[in-house]
Amino acid sequence: MNIKVINSVIKELNPKIRQGMTTKEIYQHVFELLDQHEAENSYNYSLKEALMRLGPSGFPFEKFIGRLFEKLGYESKVSNMISGRCLTYEIDVIISKDGKKELVECKYHNRSGTKTQSKDVLCLWAKFEDIGNYDNAWLVTNTKLSTEAIKYGKCKGIKLLAWRYPENEGLEKLIERFNLQPITALNFLSHQEQRILIENNIIAVSDLDKLTLVQIESFGFGQERSKRLYDFISLQKRTTGNDKGYVN
Repeated sequence: MNIKVINSVIKELNPKIRQGMTTKEIYQHVFELLDQHEAENSYNYSLKEALMRLGPSGFPFEKFIGRLFEKLGYESKVSNMISGRCLTYEIDVIISKDGKKELVECKYHNRSGTKTQSKDVLCLWAKFEDIGNYDNAWLVTNTKLSTEAIKYGKCKGIKLLAWRYPENEGLEKLIERFNLQPITALNFLSHQEQRILIENNIIAVSDLDKLTLVQIESFGFGQERSKRLYDFISLQKRTTGNDKGYVN
């Protein structure tokens, strides 16, 4: 992406910006203009698919969920070993706020149509009961929940966060509210480049704003690919008019 493309997109975008426009609407205009000017550098935003591309392991999703809870005002710690009365458990995320500590179990799926089942909620409840000393337990998944999973979670008081659940407050709604699209939403990046960014704790698109061209090159992208990504970061900063690079 060269400076002429950036300037052309900004020039054509400015008349489209209006007071109260959402970040999603701004991004849509950016993507349409990029499609017109330089198709290979645009990306199609599909949140559900992007979340599934965070794999193949569940650890990047756990880090992403930790970041989401931080947006909700919690402190978070990813990947924890906690001893219960009977066994020792690996807990994906521990969150704390207002003097309360809570356990978070992340159920990541990379196949479309998969639902998180009641057995997953039951397993979390068993851990929660055995560990004790925690105020609440959450089950967070990137897919939908089965009816039985919701029923059991409600019965036991487990907090559930999933795709389109709770209604109007589901995972996709929170991601949109906090502008926390995963880095895998950027289709112009290769799978290997996405992996490199995730390994360097660049989990969300909004994390890119802290990168310099030198840092990107140090990841091993190569000069041309580093410049392309840095141009994208510059374009995002300029089109949103946010000194930090993104509209929150």
